Amino acid sequence: MTLSESRRLSRRSLFGAALVSAAIVKFPIAGHARENNGKEPRSLAVNDSGGDETHVLVFQKGEEIMRGLKVFVKEHKLTSGHFSAIGAVSDAVLGFFHPRRKEYIPIPIPEQAEVASLTGNFELKDGHPYLHTQAVLALGNGSTRGGHLLEAHVWPTLEVVLVGWPTEVRRKLDRDTGLYLLDV
Repeated sequence: MTLSESRRLSRRSLFGAALVSAAIVKFPIAGHARENNGKEPRSLAVNDSGGDETHVLVFQKGEEIMRGLKVFVKEHKLTSGHFSAIGAVSDAVLGFFHPRRKEYIPIPIPEQAEVASLTGNFELKDGHPYLHTQAVLALGNGSTRGGHLLEAHVWPTLEVVLVGWPTEVRRKLDRDTGLYLLDV
């Protein structure tokens, strides 16, 4: 593959992704997209044919990410899976786990930031959705902050790809760390 062919393929892929994004955001497909009910982000099931269920979620201005993900997982009766996202937030609180104190030390980000990376997984803990989410946020001066995502408010949007697994995975308390770790 030549460099120009590679660029053409990259542009084509980017254009295709933009079209899919525009279709989800502005032109939902009747019967497949879910409108925002005030509790969870708008969503579109892009694969639900046996095995994994793949959804695209679009968060709106002001929505809180962790709350929206928990509501979506619960309302769709998903027990385990993973997700990734890009977008931006108006503010956030990240956390750094302090091993001796066995708690998250808050890292407040009281300013607009790009979501350079957001990734995580979810399982049920005591019958309720439990999210383990990490984020890297890029600030206006080019620096980044990363850690466990505790809270963040979307501005102007957050685009999430969430995959529900067909097999339930559980978490179990690890007494040494005080954390609920995957029990596989």
